[in-house]
Amino acid sequence: MILTAFLEGLARSELWIIYVYVIVTRFPWKMMHDYPKDIQEASTLPEPTDKQKRNAGLFGTIGALVIFGAVIAFGLFQFKQEAVSFWSVFLFIFIIAMSWNVIDLLIMDWPIICTLTSKWVVIPGTEGCKGYKDYFYHFKAFLIGCVYSTLMALAVAGLDYAVLRFLIWR
Repeated sequence: MILTAFLEGLARSELWIIYVYVIVTRFPWKMMHDYPKDIQEASTLPEPTDKQKRNAGLFGTIGALVIFGAVIAFGLFQFKQEAVSFWSVFLFIFIIAMSWNVIDLLIMDWPIICTLTSKWVVIPGTEGCKGYKDYFYHFKAFLIGCVYSTLMALAVAGLDYAVLRFLIWR
């Protein structure tokens, strides 16, 4: 079960990486809140048009449905054959949720943003900002992500467990 959860966490992480890449490259103003203050202040991003806002909203909604729908489906498929405790479902979903949080820090944030500072993550007008090299900023975001991942895992596990118990395991 743990290996399956980790592999499904990797699959979810791939979805997140694609999602973040599209947001940062196509709708960067949607990610400004995730950047350090010096980057937010130095940004020269123009205000988005109504069409850009609409497209960002549509992409965000579809992306969220796919990513969170996948996590819900992973839990349902994993446990559809055998009744288990809520905590088994929670542990499975928690591993999936935390996989992205760890991958975000160890693959996206520290290497791609802090070490390499890949051009696609640099917001126009912020070239050379110290925030791109702030490893501690990303570690704090990781810790906050631990809380959010836990809360999301509780919510999804609760939903999955209810569907499994009342609709599938009957």
